[in-house]
Amino acid sequence: MSNSTKSFFRQANDASELLIASVRRFQFTVVALGFLVLPISPISAVNAEPNHSQAKVRSAIERSIPYLEEKGMEWIRDKKCVSCHRVGNMVWSLTEARSIGFKTSEKLDDWIEWSLTASLKKNEKGEVVGLGNKEGVAQLILGLDDLAAKKRRDLLDLLKQEQEPNGSWKPGGQLPTQKRLPGETREASTMWIALALQNHAPSAFEKALHHLDEPLGKSTEWIALKLLIARQTKNSLSRKRFARLLIEKQNKDGGWGWLTSEQSDALGTGIALYALRLADSESNLTSMLKAQEFLLSNQKKDGSWDVRSTKGKKREFIEETSSYWGTAWAILGLIKGLKNPDRESSQKN
Repeated sequence: MSNSTKSFFRQANDASELLIASVRRFQFTVVALGFLVLPISPISAVNAEPNHSQAKVRSAIERSIPYLEEKGMEWIRDKKCVSCHRVGNMVWSLTEARSIGFKTSEKLDDWIEWSLTASLKKNEKGEVVGLGNKEGVAQLILGLDDLAAKKRRDLLDLLKQEQEPNGSWKPGGQLPTQKRLPGETREASTMWIALALQNHAPSAFEKALHHLDEPLGKSTEWIALKLLIARQTKNSLSRKRFARLLIEKQNKDGGWGWLTSEQSDALGTGIALYALRLADSESNLTSMLKAQEFLLSNQKKDGSWDVRSTKGKKREFIEETSSYWGTAWAILGLIKGLKNPDRESSQKN
């Protein structure tokens, strides 16, 4: 073989190796890029949703705000009651909506101030009103990021003084009559209050954790709270367990009932969606979008959702209070699909 021929083959071989190396680099780049986009962050999960879907979510929230305001204001005006687990839902949901740019009533700050003052005043029996509405007090703490230091401290003291020796809190108001076992209701109340206390009273929070030994609950709320507690305590195993359990309990229509055995409603779906958005937003996007679609498809013209009563004796009937709770929670769940996680308060992290 001549020297020129040998040179030609050497050049051809070098070119071939160069081409193969280039292809391999290209394949590695594609794989690497593919790997990088697989884990969907909370922001990219939201961005992965179609723009028209986001527009529908915003429209649903906008329609619900007047309903929440009107019915909440009527409750304050006519009932003058802050201990019926109504006002806390109103304040939390409307404050969250306002925090990301939705237009709310100019009277919202007045309603907030009324709810705080009413919770801390004494009734005709000399008892602090908020003691009968501890879960509602917890909602005020969780929902108001800019709560004045003294008011926050007074509310926290109210909750801490009512903690039982075993770390739990007794459920207040109508909650003991709910259609689930009393132990599950007590544990749900304990978890809500513990979440409100964690960043401000860590010893009370830790004490509450020792009480959380109830067997598997029957309500979506209980599972969602377990997920939120796991998130707060950075317990990755429990977090995965309860996120998986919540997804397993999701109905075919994309929603959850407040009890896992019941048909879907806005109360169970809103609480589940809220918990998943906060604690498991990097996975199960499909399940969250199905839940979102369930809510969008079942909203009434007045902006509310019908929800059957959570009370044992009225479990088969649509009830106004349960529907109000469901509407507030539907909004909280939907908002978490729009909100930038970087703007979440330290209380909810």
